[in-house]
Amino acid sequence: MAPSERIFDPATNEDPVIVVEEIEPVVFQLCGETLQDLNKARDMINLLITKEHLNITILDPAIRYFTDEDVKMLSTIETELKISVRLEKREQAHIITLRGLADFIHTAERRIQVIILRVERNEHRKREATLNSRIVEWQYEQKKNDFKTFDILTNYDLEEAFNLQKPTVTVKIDNTVYDVDLVCKVATKGRKQIHLKRIDLEAQIPLPSHWEDMKGQPVVLVKLTSSLQEYADAEKEFRRTGLTSKIIQIERVQNSTLWKNYMIKKEELETKNNHKNNEKLLFHGTGPNNTDQINHHGFNRSYAGMHGALHGNGTYFAIDPKYSAQGYSPPDKKGQKGMYLARVLVWRLYSGKERPPSSSKKGIKCHSSP
Repeated sequence: MAPSERIFDPATNEDPVIVVEEIEPVVFQLCGETLQDLNKARDMINLLITKEHLNITILDPAIRYFTDEDVKMLSTIETELKISVRLEKREQAHIITLRGLADFIHTAERRIQVIILRVERNEHRKREATLNSRIVEWQYEQKKNDFKTFDILTNYDLEEAFNLQKPTVTVKIDNTVYDVDLVCKVATKGRKQIHLKRIDLEAQIPLPSHWEDMKGQPVVLVKLTSSLQEYADAEKEFRRTGLTSKIIQIERVQNSTLWKNYMIKKEELETKNNHKNNEKLLFHGTGPNNTDQINHHGFNRSYAGMHGALHGNGTYFAIDPKYSAQGYSPPDKKGQKGMYLARVLVWRLYSGKERPPSSSKKGIKCHSSP
């Protein structure tokens, strides 16, 4: 096999096509008594090749963010499985093409999907960290009364641990690992201590006036009574298309961090689009194992469940609650189903493969029986 080959495109100043390994072709030389025998042998070989050989194309926006290390992993997969891998990174198409024996191709596809999921999680974390950096800023003291801001990922880790009321968390300061006491806001390494401070940049973003007091908790679930207008509004959406399932209870999911992130993004879209019609109420069906992750971190295709790539990559929301209440909401042990009625920022329409740049951040969770 030849080493990796990059085909450079001067128009885009990037390498749009990477042939990870160039596999030398196999040449068959056939000998026989008659031309008919040779043709028959050739046809049998072609039939075997067609039957056992498979081409698969993987399209995913996360491929755009593949690092050189990820490309090396593709090369390792190709070498180990003796298949052909072709990676295309262009403005509108991010494609990996696999060619080879069917069993090996399916194995390679599974391994590549693991890489894609890891890249997606990393990019999701970066986006969340960027939003978080607009809300809160953690700093450490370099010299007396001279504080420096942490990088956005460390800032995100500190704030997440703080919101989860963890007593300690580890961070790096100048490439040295410190243990941070989040109560005293002190980073310790041996006998050395560094003071930290937390600055609330978005204290002016109010939480909804009808929310219950969260008492410092990062997430609070509030059970709504049927006498509340909020309950009636949610039930109206639930019944809008004729869904007759019994509603067992409706809970409001209160997450102050996600709410503030959502409001920041909402304001950005209103400015960018020059209008305020960017928000929709949509339904999202999910299983009972995903609700805690969604309540704390919002919607993320990493835990989108078995339907996370059914019609394209991303997290799915539905206008029709019946759509979410069916196969997208598997029942729990009691036979009860759950789904979210979520505020979703809608910017552009996509054909199923590209993931919108914004996601839902705040929702009302509806529990119903099948």
